[in-house]
Amino acid sequence: MRMTPIDEYVPDPGELVEFRIPAPVLAAAAEAPEHPAPPSYVQENHIRRLLANRAAGRPQSPWLGVAFDLPGRLDTTAMAAALAAWVRRHPTLLTWFAVDGDRLRRHAVPAGSVAVEAVPCGRYDSAAAVRDHLKERFDAGTSPLSWPPFVAGAVLPDHGPDHGPDHGPDHDADGGADGDGTSTVWIAVDHSHTDGYSTLLLFSELRALYEAELTGTDAQLPPAGSYVDHCALDRDRAALVGLDAPEVRRWVEFFSAGPPPGFPLDLGLTPDASHPSVSVEADLFDAAEGEAFAAACKAHGAGFLAGVLAALAVTGHELGGPADYRALTVVHTRDERRWQHTQGWFINLVPVEFTAKGTFGEVVAEAGRAVAVARELAAVSPLRVLELLPGMAGAVQPDAAAVLPIVSYLDCRHVPGSRDWAAANCHGLVGPGHSRNVPVWVNRLWDRTYLKSRYPDTPAARANVPRFVAHLRQVLRTVALTGDRPCA
Repeated sequence: MRMTPIDEYVPDPGELVEFRIPAPVLAAAAEAPEHPAPPSYVQENHIRRLLANRAAGRPQSPWLGVAFDLPGRLDTTAMAAALAAWVRRHPTLLTWFAVDGDRLRRHAVPAGSVAVEAVPCGRYDSAAAVRDHLKERFDAGTSPLSWPPFVAGAVLPDHGPDHGPDHGPDHDADGGADGDGTSTVWIAVDHSHTDGYSTLLLFSELRALYEAELTGTDAQLPPAGSYVDHCALDRDRAALVGLDAPEVRRWVEFFSAGPPPGFPLDLGLTPDASHPSVSVEADLFDAAEGEAFAAACKAHGAGFLAGVLAALAVTGHELGGPADYRALTVVHTRDERRWQHTQGWFINLVPVEFTAKGTFGEVVAEAGRAVAVARELAAVSPLRVLELLPGMAGAVQPDAAAVLPIVSYLDCRHVPGSRDWAAANCHGLVGPGHSRNVPVWVNRLWDRTYLKSRYPDTPAARANVPRFVAHLRQVLRTVALTGDRPCA
């Protein structure tokens, strides 16, 4: 599945259908009773950022989306029912938040009241027209402060009537009929209820639920826990973390030891300025090169994530950046089996720091040790640390609307349905936005490993970020080819 900015997405034109909640259900949802579960730390931070951006008049696209193809002309009645079943499967999607002074109140819609209906929206004659519609709907229709927190729809091929409940003898297992072309299903969810991994799960879940509706069978899906339960657990666990906790001391040491993590080269920024972001994508490895790189890291006692971090550190240092690498990397918090297939925001940030001096083998060994230490902090959110030490806020997140620079590595081969992504033209959709830094996402697929990033649109960044990425690819591929690399 490709991570694709919505502005770069090229969908097929055709008849557009949206899957919407009926008006009476929406009216009842607006009066839904309060639910006792608090927001998780990341949910609250997400909502505070949203409010800060609104107050400052800054644009924000706080959603994650997915689009994929199904063969044939989609049975919209069956897909509407599949979406309703998907919402009922994940209790977080039944909730929304209200701002009450400094407090955020969760409200929950009864699962039994959920209904979804297909609404024709006319024909769109070009990819640009479909894309512009999706972008507008994703921005306007996803919010943690209203319900539902998602928008969904499909683009149908031009010919043939929409299949109804009676599918007829020529219906195939994927919901279409021979010769009916291809339909594209799309959905975007507010980030407060999903994360990158959860978004990837959407593909296999919706396909299974859709086929179950078509065939009148039960979808063979594994059980999924409730992210609402996880949010309450998140807060209960955090309440046990005090100032004397070793995790808190580690965060204090990290932010006291040096400057906040950031891109090692000049981005041409001025204080307090934010710029529209430019996206960049680069293939790092094919399948064989990825295996060779993983083996090289393992030979030095480290994993793939440590290898990525080591290569970033070496690249920055060789291009004139500091010798001591400092970063925030993403770790998952799906620490119980019940969360493995749950929609929710199951991530945390942890600090890593190590030296970029020495051969790659020496650096990656240091990176591996740093990652192992950092993972011990996975259960403690830096946002809990700021509750205990509010004076650190300026070092961690100086602007309430700022996004921390991160490094994320995800081995997508473990995601259900991942072998079918390429054939289904799967895209993980993300919105545009403003930026002051260079977050890095490295995703490993069955046939390739690639980097996705975005950077502020300044002349300096347009020169330095592609230069950095090109040098990074050289470092990574040399290690994959030779097993090690001397470093400057």
